[in-house]
Amino acid sequence: MSTTTTKQIMESRQDPAIEAYRLGLLSDARGLTRDQMFGQSVQDLKREGVLNPVTNLPYTDEEIFERLGSVAQVGEVGDENYVAPVGPQMDLIQGVTTDQIYSPPDYQVQELTDSEKAAIGMAAKDIGAYQPYLTSGSQSLQAGTGAIADSALPYMQQGISALAGSADQFDPSGIAAYMSPYEDDAVQQALADITRQGEIQRTQLDANAVASGAFGGARQGIADAELTRNVLEQQGRTAADMRRTGYESAAARAQDAFERAKGRTQQASQLYGSIGEGIGGLGGRLGQLGIQQAGLGELRTGLGSQDLQNLMSTGALKRGVDQAGLDALRMSNLQAYSQPYQQYGFLSDIYSGIPTSSSTITATSAPQTSPFQSALGLGIAGLSAASGAQRAGLL
Repeated sequence: MSTTTTKQIMESRQDPAIEAYRLGLLSDARGLTRDQMFGQSVQDLKREGVLNPVTNLPYTDEEIFERLGSVAQVGEVGDENYVAPVGPQMDLIQGVTTDQIYSPPDYQVQELTDSEKAAIGMAAKDIGAYQPYLTSGSQSLQAGTGAIADSALPYMQQGISALAGSADQFDPSGIAAYMSPYEDDAVQQALADITRQGEIQRTQLDANAVASGAFGGARQGIADAELTRNVLEQQGRTAADMRRTGYESAAARAQDAFERAKGRTQQASQLYGSIGEGIGGLGGRLGQLGIQQAGLGELRTGLGSQDLQNLMSTGALKRGVDQAGLDALRMSNLQAYSQPYQQYGFLSDIYSGIPTSSSTITATSAPQTSPFQSALGLGIAGLSAASGAQRAGLL
């Protein structure tokens, strides 16, 4: 007995046009993802600081072409030696620049401002800054106590001792010490100059005698003798005047030095007495100064803390503004990166008959969900066909 089995296959299909839209959207979405991944790969190789390990230089477009496994087309389709292109071609690689958005933008954190850095350095430097003031205050207190106890009397005694001998008469025997050591040299030089001038005159007399035919005569002898006498007289007067002037100058300097020394002795005596009288009061003031110095340490610490707060506040305000700028820039780039995925998701929802879900991009400094995952959640799983939509006149 034969058995007949009948199999019935039920097939349910969407409208062919909608199906074509969805298939086309799938193709376009795959193409977008592939282009994004390709652009990101090229940018990673073109990024500043990335070097070819072989040449230790930045990658060239030709090296990127080879690294991506690309093969250029050879000949035309149908030629005997035709070689089909493989991988991204050179024009696509050259078209990728470092400022294009092929991947979600990185988070950026604004570094500390100069004010905050200065505050941190100041805080580290000012630890224990009050200690020198406390030390100085303690030393001032001790100095004041010592001055009051035993410093005044020695100064008074020194003042009395300094008065001894301040009324002595000037001793001329000390004038020699103030004589110029160059006086003899100066006198000898002056005498030599006079002698030289005399010889010049003598030469002139001889020349005149030769010219007049009287050379060697009595008149020439008288003239020479007169010249010699004049030279000797001039030398005597010059030496005497120079030595007298030198002695008088030395005596004046010696007398002046003696008087000034006695004056200094008397002034020193008065000074010692004044110091002795003032030391007692100075000791009290030193004690008060020590207390004030200790207070300065406390004041400095307080003012330093206020400066730190001001620097930190103004620095934090500026850093916050700069961080907001970085966040806004990232969100703008993130929006530009996510927009194509959102548009494909919008079409996918329409083709699938699902109400379009809303999407919101919020600027925040906290880590956010990957924009690629967000795009998937908006309908990329269904994907859409821009090529089919174009055929249908939707795009």
